[in-house]
Amino acid sequence: MSRKAITSSEFDDVPFPCSPAVQAGDWVFISGLMAVDWKSGIINEYKKDEDFPNHDYPMSMQTEGIYQILTNLLNKAGTNVSNMVRIDQFTPYHDQFRHYLPIRDKYLIEGRPASTALAINNLMNVDAQIQLDGIAIIPSKNIKKEAINAPGAPTPRAGYSLAIRYGDWIWCSGSSPTDFKSRAPYPGGEGHTQPDEIQVDPNFWYGSEIEKQSAYDLYKLKLYLESANSKLENIVKLDVYLTDTKDYPGLIKVLKDTFPKNMPAVTIVPIDQMGIGGSRVEINCIALTNDSKLKPEIIHAQDITSPDYAPHGVKVGPYLFLSGRQATDLNAIPESIKPHIASPYVTLHGKEEMKKILNDASKICQAAGGDIEDIVKMQIFASNLDSIPGAIEPMKEIFQSKSPALSIIGVKGPHVIPSLSFATNLIAYIPE
Repeated sequence: MSRKAITSSEFDDVPFPCSPAVQAGDWVFISGLMAVDWKSGIINEYKKDEDFPNHDYPMSMQTEGIYQILTNLLNKAGTNVSNMVRIDQFTPYHDQFRHYLPIRDKYLIEGRPASTALAINNLMNVDAQIQLDGIAIIPSKNIKKEAINAPGAPTPRAGYSLAIRYGDWIWCSGSSPTDFKSRAPYPGGEGHTQPDEIQVDPNFWYGSEIEKQSAYDLYKLKLYLESANSKLENIVKLDVYLTDTKDYPGLIKVLKDTFPKNMPAVTIVPIDQMGIGGSRVEINCIALTNDSKLKPEIIHAQDITSPDYAPHGVKVGPYLFLSGRQATDLNAIPESIKPHIASPYVTLHGKEEMKKILNDASKICQAAGGDIEDIVKMQIFASNLDSIPGAIEPMKEIFQSKSPALSIIGVKGPHVIPSLSFATNLIAYIPE
C-alpha cells in the first residue's frame, strides 16, 4: 500500500509544512481547506465585491470555493466527493452556518459523510469564515460505502449520515446530548434541547451535567454502531470536544465506566460552541465492524507517561490513531516549556511545546514500527494562534520530505492543561 501527497495550487505559498491532501492506502486525508490561496488571502472569485457587499453571503461564496478545491483534490487522488466518509467543519461565524449548508448539499448529495460542525475562535486567515477537513476513501470494486441511519436514534436536522460504513471501518458523526427537539418556551425563543432524562435539576445538589451528557452521547454512538453491525467495544478512536475543560474529570469518569478494559485512543480539545443549545460535550468516533478480521494493537511507548487513562495509540492495519498530545508529562510540565522565572517574554512557547509534542509522537510511532514522518493527518488546536510561528520551525525540521495533511484551528480554550497553547490530533500510516 502506498502513500503520496496530493498537490493543489492554492497551497503553493503555504508557510508551514503541509500537504493539501495525503493518500495513504485507500484513505485520503484532507488538510484544513479555506477559500484561500496563501498568497493574497481569500481567492478573488470567492471574495465579496466591496462595491456590492450585499449581493451574496461571504459564507456561501467561501463554501463554494472550498468545495471546488476539495473536488479537485479528490479527483487528483482518483476519487470524488461522494466518497467522503468523514468531514469536520470549523467556523468562527456560527451564526452564518445556515448559509454553508445549501452549498454543501450541492456537492454532498447522497450518502453524506459522518459530520462534526463546531464553533471555534479564529482561523489562520482572518477573513475566512469556515474551514473543513476530512477523510475520503478510494473505493474498491468489491466494497460499497454505506450510509447508516439508526432507526432508534434521534434524527439530526442538518441532513448528514449518522455513520458511514466501508468494509471493516465505521466513522460516526459527532454525537451531542440532544434528541433534536427544542424546549424553547415559544417558536424561535431560547431554550435547551436536552431530553428530560439527562437534565440536572438546579433545585437539588445532585447530579452531574457533564456525566449525564457524556453518557447520553455514548448511548447515541452505541445506537449508530449497532445499526452498522458494530458496538462500543469496537471503537479505536474517540474525538471529544468540550465547551468547558473544567468538565474533564466528569468526562473521564464516564469514559472509564464505559470502557473498563478496552479504552480507545482519545483526543480531548476545547471548542467554543456547538450547534445544539445547552450542549457541553460532543463525541465522534472511528470503529471496526463486528466481523472485521483486523485486530487492534494497543501502543504504549517507553518514557511517555501521558495520558494515563488511554493508550498512547491504537494501531489497526496500517493506521495508527494517537491519543491527543499536549506538551506535558503525566504530573509535570517540562521546565523548558514553563515561563522563564525572571521574565515571561524569554521562552518561545510555541516552539518548545511543538518540539515536545513531536518528540513524544515520534516515540509512539516508533513503538508502532514507524517514525514521525509517517504522520499523515495533523490537527492543531491552538488557544493562541500567535504561538503558531514558533511551532513552524520544529515542524519544518521534522517534516522535511513528507508533510502531513494539516489543519490549524484557533480555540478560546483553555486546554485541559490551561497553561499550554496546543493540543494535537494525529493519525499515522505505517504499512506492514
